[in-house]
Amino acid sequence: CCEWLRCCGGGEPRPRTVWLGHPEKRDQRYPRNVINNQKYNFFTFLPGVLFNQFKYFFNLYFLLLACSQFVPEMRLGALYTYWVPLGFVLAVTIIREAVEEIRCYVRDKE
Repeated sequence: CCEWLRCCGGGEPRPRTVWLGHPEKRDQRYPRNVINNQKYNFFTFLPGVLFNQFKYFFNLYFLLLACSQFVPEMRLGALYTYWVPLGFVLAVTIIREAVEEIRCYVRDKE
């Protein structure tokens, strides 16, 4: 590694000793070698999916149009004609993302 990056601990490079067959002598300072393909965790799943959906113009447009129907002067029809299609699209997207995340979680555990 380069000295100016200091990504390897900032000191002189030292050899790493790998102990085979002696788990008690294993050095715990090094991180485990794991692969994580998940995009979300438990707390960021719903906000992340909703953010990714509403960053597209038409999804945001239909959300604003549905919210405008709460104002009586702007109401054009029944509320369910705006909220049911938007809710259906969001529900399908959330279910699809959840299935994909579960598959990534299972694959990562293997």
